[in-house]
Amino acid sequence: MEFTAGSFQITNSGEFVACFLAGTRIATPDGDVAVEDLVRGDLVLTADGRSRHILWIGRQAVAATFADPSTCYPVRIMAGALAEGVPVRDLYVSPDHALLVDDVLVQAGALVNGTTITRVEQPEERFTYYHIELEDHALVLAEGAPAETFVDNVTRRRFDNYAEYEALFGACEARLPELELPRIKSARQLPRAVRERLATRAEALGFVGAAAA
Repeated sequence: MEFTAGSFQITNSGEFVACFLAGTRIATPDGDVAVEDLVRGDLVLTADGRSRHILWIGRQAVAATFADPSTCYPVRIMAGALAEGVPVRDLYVSPDHALLVDDVLVQAGALVNGTTITRVEQPEERFTYYHIELEDHALVLAEGAPAETFVDNVTRRRFDNYAEYEALFGACEARLPELELPRIKSARQLPRAVRERLATRAEALGFVGAAAA
């Protein structure tokens, strides 16, 4: 199901990609900038310290009423949940968006532990995700946490503003190889070392008795 609200086409979970929730601050050479304020051509900082130009920014609006909570509702990663000061403030991403944890790409849904990393149960009725595309699949700093940029193992046509991409670059064709890193897609695949890291951080943040499963 889909419907239009203003300039946004709002979709349900059948049309979905991995993205940053509006308001997420992305590191740039001039400081952190909310993802929705970035535009094509802006520079962002990657986790390895390089400055990279944005090729395109995809946008997708979601209506909570028509969305599948398990695939569409944001995951909240509390400040300090991954390491001391990482992220620097609460980070909200879609469940399938991956972050780099212990040299492994872990999708946010797989990190949920019920304490420091949780699913947002009651998001705003309408919310918007944004995704950053660079010349290749890379890691940018989102609230200080290394998080993946767009990789076209999903189609750009799922974005509301795909027509902008097509006008700039023509037909949507896969061209971005994924980073050569293991990817964790579910909690059962999560390495024990990562579980223990999350439990240790949860205890440090005041969640008494948090333990690795």
